[in-house]
Amino acid sequence: MKTLTKLTAGLAMAGTMMGTTALADDGTLDVVFINDGHVAPYHVAWLTGFEDAIDAYDKAFGDLKVSGRWLSAEGSLEKMIQQTEVTINEKPDVMFVNAINVDAFEPLVAKAQAAGITWIAVHSPMESADYSFTLGDVVNGRNQGMAMCALSGGEVYKVGIMLGQAGNPSGEARRQGILEGIATCDNIEIVAEQPADWDTVKAQSITENWLTQYPDLDAISGVTDGYMYPAIAVSQNSGRDDIDFYGYDGDIPIIQQMDDGNVKADILLSGTREGWNFVQMAYRIHKGEELEKLYDFFTPLVLSKSNYETALANGFPNNIQVYHVEDALEVAAKGYLEFGPDSVK
Repeated sequence: MKTLTKLTAGLAMAGTMMGTTALADDGTLDVVFINDGHVAPYHVAWLTGFEDAIDAYDKAFGDLKVSGRWLSAEGSLEKMIQQTEVTINEKPDVMFVNAINVDAFEPLVAKAQAAGITWIAVHSPMESADYSFTLGDVVNGRNQGMAMCALSGGEVYKVGIMLGQAGNPSGEARRQGILEGIATCDNIEIVAEQPADWDTVKAQSITENWLTQYPDLDAISGVTDGYMYPAIAVSQNSGRDDIDFYGYDGDIPIIQQMDDGNVKADILLSGTREGWNFVQMAYRIHKGEELEKLYDFFTPLVLSKSNYETALANGFPNNIQVYHVEDALEVAAKGYLEFGPDSVK
């Protein structure tokens, strides 16, 4: 698969430019992931990929015992802080923290580092962290917005954008990128922008309101695929089979609707890929490899082959890496292809 070859080659080059501190090689690698507690399909895939990767790495290296734990804060900042404090006292080797509010965790970063723990900030970068695992959100959002321009047909195209949670750096960056992409054409009219707070129930309510307020709505853009599930269902149940959807996450059920459905574009994160990459990253740190402090996860745009051809004909840049549906589905489902034990042997 040509795209996978390009991807793995790019990953081999990524994360080799800046230094870090290697973990003590005492025959064990204990990894903890503390999540903000979303229960969307993306986060379920995160957990599955993480657990599968822990198991695979533990079995692949006879001289190394690899263990891992996944903690959910269930949306509570207070609970997340408490979980983090307890985890620091347990002294794992690596902590991945998907902080609800990064400012609240600054004192805990220093405490963890003083205990010899490598702190990796997930999605929302922290200067104080040993590493920040980021997604290139502005670029990804811009690619989504430019795809919207190229697939809008040139007529007035009315769009509603569902945002993340106010103040969340990742969500704000995605919004910035989407607006930058949309600004490359003059026929898109943004009729509404509204935070759904990463909540599918709120996304459903917003969609219902938009369909009533804007009967000529053409498309819904979202900063997460979690919004796409209720938005698509509500639209279809309302008889609005003409609405286009632009997602962000690379959820397999959403990508599967791209060849013949109304999902026009997505961003290939994939929770499964990320889960595997977390464990690979921890292993590489354990072995003393030099990684970039700002570790930018490779997240290409996904378009169906026919939509990509249409987009190119309408001026979409040909230097932006795009995965077609078949390749995107394979990579999204099989995180071990890029990040399994064979990738570091």
